Amino acid sequence: MKLLLTILLLGSLSLPAATLVERGPWSGALTPTSAVVKAKIALKVDSLRLALTTNADLSRPFYVPAEKSDSRIATFKPKHLAPNRYYYYVLESKGLIDMQNRGRFRTYPDGPTSFTFAFASCARTASSHSVFETILRDNPLFFMNIGDLHYLDIKENNPDRFRAAYDLVLSSRTQSALYRSIPFVYMWDDHDFGGNASDARNDVHEAARLTYQEYVPHYPLAAGSGNVPIHHAFTVGRVRFILTDLRSARTPITVPDDASKTMLGSVQKEWLKSELLAAKSKYPLIFWVSTVPWLGINTTNYYPVPAGYTGFAHHRNLPPLPISQGAVYTRGASRAPPEDHWSLFSTERRELADFIKENGIKGLCILHGDAHMLAADNGSNADYATGGGAPIPILAAAPLDQAASIKGGPYSQGIYKPPAGEGCFGLVRVLDNGDRLRVVYSGRNHLNAEKVSLQFEVPTH
Repeated sequence: MKLLLTILLLGSLSLPAATLVERGPWSGALTPTSAVVKAKIALKVDSLRLALTTNADLSRPFYVPAEKSDSRIATFKPKHLAPNRYYYYVLESKGLIDMQNRGRFRTYPDGPTSFTFAFASCARTASSHSVFETILRDNPLFFMNIGDLHYLDIKENNPDRFRAAYDLVLSSRTQSALYRSIPFVYMWDDHDFGGNASDARNDVHEAARLTYQEYVPHYPLAAGSGNVPIHHAFTVGRVRFILTDLRSARTPITVPDDASKTMLGSVQKEWLKSELLAAKSKYPLIFWVSTVPWLGINTTNYYPVPAGYTGFAHHRNLPPLPISQGAVYTRGASRAPPEDHWSLFSTERRELADFIKENGIKGLCILHGDAHMLAADNGSNADYATGGGAPIPILAAAPLDQAASIKGGPYSQGIYKPPAGEGCFGLVRVLDNGDRLRVVYSGRNHLNAEKVSLQFEVPTH
């Protein structure tokens, strides 16, 4: 019966079913004509191939061989694909087909296009929360995890520890189903790099970087391959996405906030500036993935909500604090909580804002996670250039299923602090209307209910 079902499903792939995959597969690095698919193989197999087809019943496939590797991670790089098409795939070896772990991806459209993507951060390790099912039902062009894929806080420079972390994440029923069906884009933050508030001092660089390159289907890294930071960029239609690695070269948050203090490091900062300059004349819309909040001033709490408060809050209409709650930190307080975001790197933040202003870079929007909340700002609170002149819209989406927290601000659209058990993500629609690009942001929970929203437009000329 199983063989008959396989024959009916596969057409020309009339071969017996098998389980070849231990973890995955998942796809990434999508372009209009290419993709990358990776999977951890359950057994040592020879002649492993990816059977790929535009037919949902998996009939009439073509084959892509696995790249040679000593690792149990098989990598496939199909090319010469058709733009804006769904491709369905299974792994095959010597007549054995892994139907149980079949996947799909959609190539990017070629040229100007409208599209939808989802992004979020901060999931409990191996979470199987239903928020991942909701993201899958929304069927975005890709899903972007922008930090804290897991919370294992690995502090040992051991590749096996990082491999085990990816294996745990991919063991999740809902996450693995999402990643088999929607292309994956990923930039780490602290908990999935070297532990809470990690920076360049953490002795995990080589293991974290090499394992990322081994396991994750990723775009080419700007710094090359090997023991290098993982910043990279990609394009969809007339939109440029720039993802920065804010952990590999970061100086400690405790050092004085002067010109030597950096989130990016000098090499990556020059790359970011060059990317912004190159995008200026080519892409009317640029999304910069910062991973950590851009908004905020150290020692300032814009949202002193009551303890245990959940739901929507706006800095101009806060719920009253009960007397029993005690003091909250405000600007000028003698002892402020450490802020693991741009408020403690304000000199570098101003440098970047001045660069954006002086070079007339328009259409920039920052995406971040880290803060366990949904939030958005229209740019009115996000202008840190000297004398003003660089307002930047901000979109924030978290947590996928971690406990809620509030950081930074203020946000023109307010913040949403989810109650326990609620998962959150951001859904972004980019509408290409020819002379203008319209961005429609919807911060949602796992029930697909909108909690925070923002819309803005950028001209294309």
